[in-house]
Amino acid sequence: MAALVFSRPATTNVPIGTSLWHARAAGICVEISENGIVANPINSLNRLISCSLNPTVKGLVWGRGQNPLKEEIKAFTDQCLPDGNGMPFAYEQIDLRSSLSNRVDSVNTLCSKLVSKLPSPLRSALEADALMLCSTLTSLCPSSPWLTVQLECVGHNNCSRWHQDMYVGRALISYTGPGTWLVDDSNVDFEMLDKTLGMTSEISDRLIVPDRSKVHEAGTNSVCLLKGNSWMDIQGLGVTHKSPVVERDGEGRVREKRLVLKVDLSNTQPGI
Repeated sequence: MAALVFSRPATTNVPIGTSLWHARAAGICVEISENGIVANPINSLNRLISCSLNPTVKGLVWGRGQNPLKEEIKAFTDQCLPDGNGMPFAYEQIDLRSSLSNRVDSVNTLCSKLVSKLPSPLRSALEADALMLCSTLTSLCPSSPWLTVQLECVGHNNCSRWHQDMYVGRALISYTGPGTWLVDDSNVDFEMLDKTLGMTSEISDRLIVPDRSKVHEAGTNSVCLLKGNSWMDIQGLGVTHKSPVVERDGEGRVREKRLVLKVDLSNTQPGI
């Protein structure tokens, strides 16, 4: 169950970091590595940034403890759609190439717009978090142009299957409910990523990551940094991760919806 490192021949423009199935279809040579790890726990932003410079670290979790606005955030999340529709209720995006001379002002404006729909007691804190995540990602990958920020109220598992993403990097915080699940490369059966396509996550989860005890579960209010397949020095695929399993009551209703802040950095313009 080793990570896969893709060597791309000069005749193909399939990106390094694509899926195993697409790699084989494109005639890409596959080498084996077991390097990719999740750094958890991290105890500060500075430590998160320094650890992220290590090419073997693909995911990071900074546990920040309980949010001082926990009750206010929960009250807001509870009045979202009954089951949380998983679509962002706030979404902003900029091309950083168009604002090189005033990038800081542009990012500040972006984050201010993002939180404008929140109740006033929450705006300052979540805006500060959004700015922190934007600053972290853009400083680590300064040549990637597309910056997207969003807030979601999630009641079901949007990304319930183990996977990697094609973006450069994502930073996120789950303010209520459980955080993202991540796993080291050595605990992933990469062959099963393609073999289990079409299966339910209940079946595919245990085939892709057979040892449940090896999963890194980010706590509420933790900062997660996920390196994607397009991270500049990624070895093979990005970090393998998924949405957490959410608890439901006897009638199938989600016990606790999740309020999630996401910041994505991409080389091409993403959609919603």
